[in-house]
This record gives sequence, structure tokens and C-alpha cells, in this order.
Amino acid sequence: MIKLLRLVLVVIFGLFFSRAFFITGLRHSYYLAQAGENRVKTEAVPAPRGVMVDRDGRLVATNILVDGKTTRHYPDGEVVAAVVGYLSEGKGVVGLEKQYQIDLAGVAGQRLVSETAGGSEVEEVGLREPEPGKKLSLNLDLGLQTAAYQALKDKLTEVGKGGSVIVSAVNGEVLALVSLPSFDPNLFIQDGKRGGEGGVYTDVDGVVADETRKPLFNRAIGGSFPPGSVFKLVPAVAGLSEGVIGANDLIEDSGEIVVGPYRFGNWYFDKYGKTEGKINVKKALARSNDIFFYRLGEKLGVDRLTAYAKRLGLGEKTGIDLPGEVSGLLPTPLWMEKEKGERWFLGNTYHLAIGQGDLLMTALQVNRMTAAVVSGLKCHPRLVGKSECTDLGLSRAAIETVKEGMKMVCQEGGTGFVFFNLKGAVMCKTGTAQHGGEEAKPHAWMVVVIPRGDTPQWLVVTVMLTDAGEGSEQAGPVARQIVDYILKD
Repeated sequence: MIKLLRLVLVVIFGLFFSRAFFITGLRHSYYLAQAGENRVKTEAVPAPRGVMVDRDGRLVATNILVDGKTTRHYPDGEVVAAVVGYLSEGKGVVGLEKQYQIDLAGVAGQRLVSETAGGSEVEEVGLREPEPGKKLSLNLDLGLQTAAYQALKDKLTEVGKGGSVIVSAVNGEVLALVSLPSFDPNLFIQDGKRGGEGGVYTDVDGVVADETRKPLFNRAIGGSFPPGSVFKLVPAVAGLSEGVIGANDLIEDSGEIVVGPYRFGNWYFDKYGKTEGKINVKKALARSNDIFFYRLGEKLGVDRLTAYAKRLGLGEKTGIDLPGEVSGLLPTPLWMEKEKGERWFLGNTYHLAIGQGDLLMTALQVNRMTAAVVSGLKCHPRLVGKSECTDLGLSRAAIETVKEGMKMVCQEGGTGFVFFNLKGAVMCKTGTAQHGGEEAKPHAWMVVVIPRGDTPQWLVVTVMLTDAGEGSEQAGPVARQIVDYILKD
């Protein structure tokens, strides 16, 4: 029995010694390497996100330290929300933050540190520096952006609902783009610091859940609306370019046109019971005379009218460097038959010629259309970098005639009464777009062209207020406040 016990003990000790020899001798280098790996930890080093600055170098989006942590920050809060968008988990969701995500994000670095078994750092053994994101220099003018925001905000306290403002140069550079109601993009940053204009919302849930005011809806590029009389610039330049009408040709304002059971009236006759007599295209623009443009649309025909509208960029995205743009709707006889199962009648041409019916445009499309009409250039709007422009080959004489009519809009006798005292220094077009039946207030539109220097540097101001009322009365004062800022500046 003792001998058996000794044998068992010998075998057990033999197994221990052989295992120890295997680990410390034959497999020593392998286990040493494994132990070394356990002591080294890899850490990602975040890259600083690229900042955004306006055309004068003023910060639009930057990074700040909050409680020792680098945090994204938008100093002007909801003033710039329609342009910059916001971040979620460090990535751009909408706006320029999304459009230029790759450029802004940079490349993360890597840090190697040795640690004790308890997880305490011993030393840094390696470092690959992060590559910071690129700096974005915007065409935006932050002062003008703020002025446009304030002018629109002030008006919306009176008329409610929503609206947008766009100011661009004819060459496509976007200097201001505002959509209201809006939100403070800093709300979407964890532990973020509120901007100077924080708005009415105090948390993200309030922004996302508000289906009435829709603060996340970018009305400038994502909302399409009937343009009303601002569209009359299209049949005007088309009719003159095609020789359908001359600059001094007259059409009589009959107050109304009756076709079978359908009646097509002029606003002046319907409101005051008066007519304008015989008028040319310049006075028709100045007075926004519906009868003139009904007749002009009839002379042009729907095919030529829609061809010029398409040429001026309607029914397509402008190509702005912002996500979320919609293309609007340019109705045609083929579209009418395919989508509605109806034939196109003369009455449809009448409606189209005054910017009504099924026609839908974004505020940005109206802005670009106006720039194209006064310059003959169709440019892709840009918030960053230079735009590509195409010469549309429009008749120069036609353009000059339309410009004269637009000057008359903002002079005594025109519809743009809030600009009368500028005595022809600007060119305008008003628009009052009916929608949603007799009970709904119309959308109010105003476009103003400010000539300065070479034509590509001319500025185009577009104001749109939803469900606000008459264009010159409601959108006009907003445009005037912005124009005064530009002329003073």
C-alpha cells in the first residue's frame, strides 16, 4: 500500500514538472508575447470636426470645450439651422453637416498605451495623430442671414404659419437661406450649449414631435407651393423672345374671360370692379394683370410655355449643395393625361400662365428663375464654392423689356407699393397664390432684384409666406427690410 502511494505521488509530481518545463521552456516565447499583448491597449483619438465660416470668416459651426469634452457648437442657433442642419452620434443628418460629412469628419487617430493588470495606464507607447476635418468656407453672409431671419420672424409673429427667405447672387452664390419655424441645432448635441437664438424649443423631443409648426421642414428647398404671379415673368420673356408679342403691343383688359361655364377674372376687376384698358407687357407686369397673361398664354400655347418654364429650371431640382431638395411640379398635357386621366384644356393654360393650377415651385426655384430672367444665365445655387452657369440664349431685347416692367412694379402705379420711395432702384414682382379653396388664405410671394456692379453680382431676394395673404402686403415688408439692410451695408 505504501509503495502504491509513493508511485502515485511520483506520477503527480512528474506531471507538474513536465507542465512547468513545457510552459517555461518550450513555450516561453509564446506566452511572453501573449502577456505583452494583454498589457497594451489601443484607443481611438477622435479627429476635430472641421469648422464652417461665412464669406467674411465668421464662425457658423465650430467646436468648444464643455466639461473637458470637445462638443459641436452653432453660435447663432436657429438662425443657421436651415443651412447647417445638425449632428446625430457625430454624423451629419441634414444640411451642410450631411452634405459635407466626409470633408468635415476628418480621420480618427490611434493611441497605444500600456496598462497594469488593474487597468491603470503606465505609459504611452505609440501615437498616430488624427487628421482634422476640413474647414468649410461658405458663400453665406452671416450678417445678411441674421437680418433675413429677423425680418421673417418679425412678420410671422403677425401672420403665423411659416415661410422662407433666400438671397442669392445671379451667379448662384447663396448669401442667405432661412426657413421658419426653425430650431436650435445645438439641442441635438449631447450636453451642447444653446445658441444665441435658441428659439422656443427646449429639447429634441419638442422639435421632433411638433407636427403643427414642423420646425424640421426646410421650406426653402423642401416645400413646393403654387407661385402665383411671380411666375408671370416666364410667359413675359417667352412671348417676347418668340415674337408672339412685341414690347409695345397692346392687349385689352376685359376684366374677365368666360369660356363656357368657366370664368377667369382679373384681381383688379374682382376686387374693385375696374379694368386697366389696353396695356402692354411692361404695364401688365407692373399691375400683375391676369387678363393680359391669360391672352399671352393662349398665344404662346402650352407647349412653348412649358418649354420656356423648363428652360428656366422649373420642374427640376436646382442642384444646390444641400440634401432634401424637391423638384416641384411643372404640369404638361402628357402629365395631366397620365397622372389625372384628364385632357388639357384652354383653361389649364390660363391657370398656368398666371402661376396657378397644378404648378408647384420651391422658393429656391423662384429665386433661380428670377435670376435667369434678368440675366439670361441659369446657375446652380451653391452654399460652398463656385456655381456652374449656362447661357440660356434668351433674347436680350426681351430681357430688357421684362426688366423695365419689373422696375415699374416697384414704382408708383405698380403692385409693390412698399418700394415706391426707392424710385426704380430695384426690380420686383409680387405674387398672391391661391390654394386649398376659398377659405384658405393665399401664399404671399415677393421677389426683388438689386442691381449692383456686373450682372452676375446682382442680388435676388425671394420671400415666401405660407397662408399669409396678399403678396405685396405681407411678403413685401419682409423683402423691404432685407433690401434696406443690403443697400445700407
